[in-house]
Amino acid sequence: SNSVEQSVWQFPPLCPFAVFANMAAGRTDVSSIYSKTEQQKRELEDLLGSLAQQKSPPQGLSIATQQRLSALATQFASTVALFRQEVAGMSGNRALWDRRAANVQEDLNCIQRDVDRQLAPFYKAQKQEKDRKELFGDRERRTSSGGPDNEMTSLAKEHNSLQSSNSALDDVLGQSRAILGNLINQNSMLKTAQKKLLDAANALGVSNSLVGVIDRRHTADKWLVYGGMVLTLFVLFSLWYLLRW
Repeated sequence: SNSVEQSVWQFPPLCPFAVFANMAAGRTDVSSIYSKTEQQKRELEDLLGSLAQQKSPPQGLSIATQQRLSALATQFASTVALFRQEVAGMSGNRALWDRRAANVQEDLNCIQRDVDRQLAPFYKAQKQEKDRKELFGDRERRTSSGGPDNEMTSLAKEHNSLQSSNSALDDVLGQSRAILGNLINQNSMLKTAQKKLLDAANALGVSNSLVGVIDRRHTADKWLVYGGMVLTLFVLFSLWYLLRW
């Protein structure tokens, strides 16, 4: 029974080399990801620097360059997110890796602003082209597919689209006029209410002054009555005193 208990409760000792190996493997993964972020950051900075040296408007960038810039920015953002996740899962002393993660995130924000500044005009031009095609019905493609009938049809659709836009603008202007009229009416109502409040305040002021005058008159009458009573008593006392002798 002793041998059974010993076999049950005895565990093999932990090997410190295995623990160090696991920690080293984790740090190796974080180091490789950090190296990858630095490499991608250099590629983006080189590409942005070359675009800045060309001194050409952002609209003149080729589609391939814009696609490459967008893909590198997306890849760099994904790698930074993975690096921050790995650093957050580390154990032990990781102050150095936390500082590196913060620096990498700051670099990502700066680079993302530069990329947005480079690609924003391109996306704006694409949106304007899309809106123009939706508004005019892609006239070029329709014109190239037929003769005068298709031309007249496309012109009629353009005319209808312009009329619809004009009607929508008229509706917006009508709503704006209605809102302006309501605001003017509300302003008149507020002025009327203000005038009534001022009149009520003036009336209250007159009432207060009248109450003050009445109160003062009542006080004067009271002292006058008291004085008359005292004088009458004095006269009566004097007559009684004189008639007594």
